[in-house]
Amino acid sequence: MENKKQTAIEWLIEQLTPSISLQQKHIDELKEKAKEMEKNQLKSVYSPIVLQNEDGNFYIKNFELYYKETYK
Repeated sequence: MENKKQTAIEWLIEQLTPSISLQQKHIDELKEKAKEMEKNQLKSVYSPIVLQNEDGNFYIKNFELYYKETYK
């Protein structure tokens, strides 16, 4: 399995988590909200691209496919 990229938000939470004294549930809620905000920002600047697969067929790589392949 290939390595997935880490978003800036995921990196920040990873760095701060050991020193934050908030309840884990609160940290998780903040992380999910921040990730959703970051995803929406990325989505606003992403342009779909046309690619060709190994069979020679063309397909459109929309934002959801890009995000899933890159970050999930």
